[in-house]
Amino acid sequence: MQRLKKFLSKRHSTHGPGISAPEPTPANPPTSSSTDTRTFSRGSIDLSRIERLPFEIRNEILLAVDSIADLSSLLHASPTFHQQFRLDRAFWLWHCLKQEVGNVIIDAYNVNNLNTPEFQSARTRQKVLLYVEDYKQQRSEGIESLAQPPEDDVIRIVSFHASVIRALMREYATWARANLEGLAEPQELSRTEATRIVRGLYRFQIFCSLFGPARGGCNYYFYEDRIMNAGQRLQQLDDLYEAWEIEEILCINAFVHAKYRPLFEQVEWDLNPDNPSFDDKRTGPHTPPGAFHLSSRMADDMISETTRPYHQDIRRDNHYSDRDKAQDNRDRMCFEGESYDSPPFAWVVFWKESYSNLYGDYIPQSFHTWGYVMWDKTRLANADAAAIINREWEAMYNRPNDEGIPEDPRDEWTAL
Repeated sequence: MQRLKKFLSKRHSTHGPGISAPEPTPANPPTSSSTDTRTFSRGSIDLSRIERLPFEIRNEILLAVDSIADLSSLLHASPTFHQQFRLDRAFWLWHCLKQEVGNVIIDAYNVNNLNTPEFQSARTRQKVLLYVEDYKQQRSEGIESLAQPPEDDVIRIVSFHASVIRALMREYATWARANLEGLAEPQELSRTEATRIVRGLYRFQIFCSLFGPARGGCNYYFYEDRIMNAGQRLQQLDDLYEAWEIEEILCINAFVHAKYRPLFEQVEWDLNPDNPSFDDKRTGPHTPPGAFHLSSRMADDMISETTRPYHQDIRRDNHYSDRDKAQDNRDRMCFEGESYDSPPFAWVVFWKESYSNLYGDYIPQSFHTWGYVMWDKTRLANADAAAIINREWEAMYNRPNDEGIPEDPRDEWTAL
């Protein structure tokens, strides 16, 4: 399979990027090496021989393809596989995306639902709460219980993943690795690294779609238009995700602000009500609703605001959870290897191998700029990240307690 992937990657490089299958080709492609131009040197793969395999075996090959990019390469390279794919393209696209992202397909599915006009136009607090409950149930039941959506939805989900999420994943990786020397190697992302970043991107979108300001109207960026206040949002967030998963969202949030805040700073004067371009009334048919508040409101950070320590304290007082109990008991938290569902190495190092349900401002903000919870242990070792993490811990929590050791913020709760 690896040889096939390498061949398809080279062959697809001659085509433009994208996930769409090639245009239909003649139904009878060449079947012999004498008439087939796709003949390669000894040791390489002769695609025509694979195409002549029985239908059932070609099905097994399609089932083994584990990324949308590889599926696209195969379909561009082989009219035979393309024809077989067309028999049930929704199934093959959905299966391949599940192979690529695993449980994150639940997040991808929900991003698609939340972005529909039907949901956004009728979004209320009650509707959001019901949706969050459905989302939690989907995640607890796992991907096998998630039914394949209709074909149009599958195509929309896969297209968004391939053209938007994957592109942002690459851009994020480039940005974050440049913020800490040593993270650049290895150049290729591992599967767990890619999945963590993709998961953070989807969940960032879910957060904004669920809890962001109501769309439309002149007060789009005002706090009073938000579906829930910060404390209510945090309660939902804490119920949904582990603390290190919330940190993934905060790392994506740092990336978004670093990339987009400069754009709003460039147009700030253009939208300033003191700009002489506007008339005395500072209104008119060509003045967009909320324009005067755009740059200042975009400087606000709804996700960081939601995770402030004050709101975490209130949430814990009113909604004490099993995760809070695990923190108070100092349950052991070991690094169990690279897995999507277990704590990443940097998180384990920072919290000294014991459970923590603290995040946001309890973490050095510089960590978010290099995406500390996104990377595998081997990459972090190249950057000597463990030493950096321990040094930042000492700098942040350097208030000695009665025993003369640095204060642990979790001790504030057990002391109550």
